[in-house]
Amino acid sequence: DFDFHRRGVSWEDACWATVALPAYEIQYLRTGQRRRETGEMLTTSIPAPLRPDTIDAYRAAYAALAAQAPAHRSVFDVYVTAGTVTFAKTPCAAADTEPEFFLRVAPADPQARPDRAFDDLAFPFFARGVRFDATCLASVPRPAYPARALQVGQRQPGGERPLWQADLFVAPAAAPPEYRAAYRTLTARPPTHRAAFDVYVGASRVTFVKAPCAAADTEPQFFLHAAPADPRTLAGRPFANLDFPFFARGVRFDATCLASVPRPAYPVRHLTAGQWLSGAARTLWQADLPLAPAPQALQVYRQTWRALATAPPAYQGVFDVHVAADAVTYAKAPCVAADTEPKFMLHVVPVRPRDLPPDRRSAGFDNRDFRFAWQGAHFDGRCLARAPLPAWPIAALRVGQFRAGEDPLWRAEIPRPR
Repeated sequence: DFDFHRRGVSWEDACWATVALPAYEIQYLRTGQRRRETGEMLTTSIPAPLRPDTIDAYRAAYAALAAQAPAHRSVFDVYVTAGTVTFAKTPCAAADTEPEFFLRVAPADPQARPDRAFDDLAFPFFARGVRFDATCLASVPRPAYPARALQVGQRQPGGERPLWQADLFVAPAAAPPEYRAAYRTLTARPPTHRAAFDVYVGASRVTFVKAPCAAADTEPQFFLHAAPADPRTLAGRPFANLDFPFFARGVRFDATCLASVPRPAYPVRHLTAGQWLSGAARTLWQADLPLAPAPQALQVYRQTWRALATAPPAYQGVFDVHVAADAVTYAKAPCVAADTEPKFMLHVVPVRPRDLPPDRRSAGFDNRDFRFAWQGAHFDGRCLARAPLPAWPIAALRVGQFRAGEDPLWRAEIPRPR
C-alpha cells in the first residue's frame, strides 16, 4: 500500500501512480483506495495471467479432487483432506466469488482452544483462490490440531447471515463408543426439560439431545444463558451468554444429535436454554430451568421471605409486590416454573422528567422490564424476584407480567411508592 505523493504524479488533468510488482508469480491483485478517516475501502480484485505450467498444476489438482466425492455439495463443492479444505465450482463466474468465504474449525479436544469454541478462518476469494478454465478453486490449510467439526459457507462482506452454510463432522468418521455410552447414561434418567431438544442439566455440563435428529434440526443457533447465584459475580450483568452453533459443541451419530456445554465455574441460579433463528431474530423454543439454590443462597432467600412477611405488600395479587427504598421485590407462594415464564413489567415514572435518560423522556418512564431468569429465584415452592430502583424521586411504579405481542396477564400501578 502507498500514499499517492510517494508513488504518483499529476500533470494537467491526469494522475498516475506506478508500483513495482514482486518477483514471484502472482495469482491475484487487489487494488483500490481506502479513506484514512473511516477505513472505508473501494477495491477490485484482478486475476493475473498464470503461466501454462501453473495452470496445468491447477488442472491436475482439480482432477484429483473431482475423482472423489465431495464432503458437501452446494453452491461450491467442498473437499476435506487431512491438511486442507477446498472450495470448488465449475462453471464459475466472477460474481460467484464476490461473497466472503468462511471456514470455522471446532477442535476435537476443547483444550486445544480453551478460550473459544472454534477458530474462524474467513477469507476473500482473491486471498486463497484461483480461476482457470471457467473453474474456481480456493484452498485453506486446516489448523495443526485435530478437528471434530467444520462449518463452511459464504456470506456478504460484513454480513452475519450466510448465503449458504454446511456443518461437516469430519472426525471421527464413525461415532466412538463414548458418545453412545454418554447417550445411554443421559437417557437413563428423565431430562430436566423436554422440548424440541431434551435438556439435561448436570453438575458440570448442560447437554442438548434429540433422537431421531436431522441436519435441519441443528441449523438454528442454540442459546444458553446462565444467571449467577450472586449478582455481583458478573459485575452487574444478569447472565453469561453461552450461545453456540451446533457444529462448535455437538456431534451427530446414529441419527442422534448431542451437544454439551460446560457450566460456568461460579454457582448458577437459573439457566435459560433454547434455539433461535439469527437472521430473523426469532426464538423457536425456550426453556427456563431454575436450579436448586446452594445452601448459603437458600438461607438468604428464606431470610428475605421472612423480612417481607413483616409488612403488607404495596400491591397484592398474582404476585405480591413489595417496595423498598432501593428495590422492588415480586413474591409468590406457592409458585411453579410456569408462573415465572412471562416477562415481568417494571415501569418507573419520575417526579422530575429530566431525571430520565434522554432516550426515555418521550415515553415518560424508565422501562426496567425483566425476565425472571435474570433476577429471580425458586426455592421451597416459592418465587422471589428483585429489581433495583433508581435513586431519583419516583412518582409511580407500573408492575405486571406479559408475553410479547399480547395484553398484560396482570398489571397494577403503585402511586408514590416512596
